[in-house]
Amino acid sequence: MVGHARREIALLDVANFRTELDHIVVACNTLDEGRAWCREVLGVEATGGGKHANVGTHNTLLGLGASHYLEIIAIDPEGATPAFPRWFGLDTDEVKMLIRNEPRLIGWVARTVANDGAQLANDAVEQLAALPGNAAIVVRSAARGALAWRFAFTLDGRRPRGGVLPYVIQWDAPAFDDDNATHPANRLPHVGVTLNSLLLGDPAHEEVANALTAMRFSDAKVLIGQSAATQLVATFDTPKGAVAID
Repeated sequence: MVGHARREIALLDVANFRTELDHIVVACNTLDEGRAWCREVLGVEATGGGKHANVGTHNTLLGLGASHYLEIIAIDPEGATPAFPRWFGLDTDEVKMLIRNEPRLIGWVARTVANDGAQLANDAVEQLAALPGNAAIVVRSAARGALAWRFAFTLDGRRPRGGVLPYVIQWDAPAFDDDNATHPANRLPHVGVTLNSLLLGDPAHEEVANALTAMRFSDAKVLIGQSAATQLVATFDTPKGAVAID
């Protein structure tokens, strides 16, 4: 795995791009349940979002300041069943068990960004999907309103390394152009919730670190630690004070 990381780092250096934290994902049985959870746990109302055509899910969002947001997602009872497993493991028994009693933090997404002074490679997400050992290898396009993106899915619908490793997204417009506001974080009101950290816990945390290095990932908010089982923990400043979710 380390050898693979070294070869791919060289390739991605030439491409002049890297990855960083885009958003974190909470899954729930219904969006009404997710909205109630957001009010109770974080003390604010989630807004925005909509349906994901051809994926069979829908969501609502919460701005986390700067360039991050929280996605609350559920299977859309009115949506068609997709021809492939839904993202974030929503069809798996593992995730269904996790969220059976309450919404849970089940994954996160990294975005492709250009290195300073460089232009983002048009096929950056495809290059990342092709990394040896990467679970999310199928890139699909999606759009909603002014938003357009490409997302790397897993073939079997399972979360990469139980949710500890990210999915990858590439926004297909100037994502942080203030005039166009083509990234969700730019379109959401700031309601006083800020993401402080995302902790990735894993029994083999060195493997997690190597995988993120291979993806050219860099973000000070994302921390890696050793734990008895794979685990995600996010911490926030909120109107209710400091809050941690897992």
